[in-house]
Amino acid sequence: MSMSKSTRKLDRESQRREAKGLMYDAMDAIFDDEERTASLCRKALKLYPDCVDALSMLAELECETTDEYMTRLREAVEAGRRDLGPKCFKEDKGYFWGLLETRPFMRAMALLADALIRSATPEATDEAIAIYEEMLELNPNDNQGVRDWLVGCYLTQKRYEDASELLERYPDDWLAAPAWAKVLLAFITDGEEQASKLLAEARERNAHVEQYLTGRKRLPRTRAGSYSPGDESEALYCADMLNDAWKKHPKARQWLKGVEAGVG
Repeated sequence: MSMSKSTRKLDRESQRREAKGLMYDAMDAIFDDEERTASLCRKALKLYPDCVDALSMLAELECETTDEYMTRLREAVEAGRRDLGPKCFKEDKGYFWGLLETRPFMRAMALLADALIRSATPEATDEAIAIYEEMLELNPNDNQGVRDWLVGCYLTQKRYEDASELLERYPDDWLAAPAWAKVLLAFITDGEEQASKLLAEARERNAHVEQYLTGRKRLPRTRAGSYSPGDESEALYCADMLNDAWKKHPKARQWLKGVEAGVG
C-alpha cells in the first residue's frame, strides 16, 4: 500500500525534528571535537538531506578553498529554499527572523554573502548585494545587521543612490558603521564641506575607525567574536565593511588622510 500524503508529511517532519536535535549536539561539540561534529552533521543529513545547518557546518569544517566553500554554501541556501517551501517565502516575508525555522536559511545566506565579499571581485560583490537585498526584504528589522555590509557593497560598486536610500531607511542607527558610510557618501555626492560636518559625528561615535580607513593602521588578521560600541573592536568591524569602499574612492581617502593629519 502506498504511503498517504499526510503520512509522508508527518514522516518528513519527524526526520526534520530528529536532524535538528542532532544539530544541537553538533553545535555543542564544535569547539571541542570537530570530528564528532562532522559525524553528527552527516547523520543529520542522512535523516534529512535539506538540513541547512548541517550543510553549512560541514562547509566550514571541510572546505579547503574559497571556491569550494562558496559552492557548498550555495547548496545550503538552496536546501533552505526547498526546506521552507514557496508558501513560507510568500506568506512570511517581512518577519522571517521571527520564525525559528527560517533562521538556518538566513544564517546560510549571511555566510555565503560574507564569503563572496571576501573574494573581492566585482561579480562576487554583486552576488552578495543580491543576497543582502533579499535578506532585508525577508526581514526588514535586520536582526543580523546585514544593512551595514550592504551599504559598504553599494559604495564599493558606486551605487550611490542605493546607498543613500538604504541609509535613509534606517535613520535611527547609532553605531559607527553607518556614520562613516555617510561621510564617504557625502564627500562623493556633496563635497568636502558636507563630509566635514558628518565627519565630526562619525568621530564621536568611534574615532578609531579613521586610522584603518586611511591605512595608517593595518588591520589585524584575527578578530574578536564581538565588539563594543566606541572601542577598537567596533572600529575593526567598521573597517571590514567599509575599507574597500574607501579604497575605491582615492580622492575621498586622500582627503580623510589630510583631515586626520590636520592639513585638510
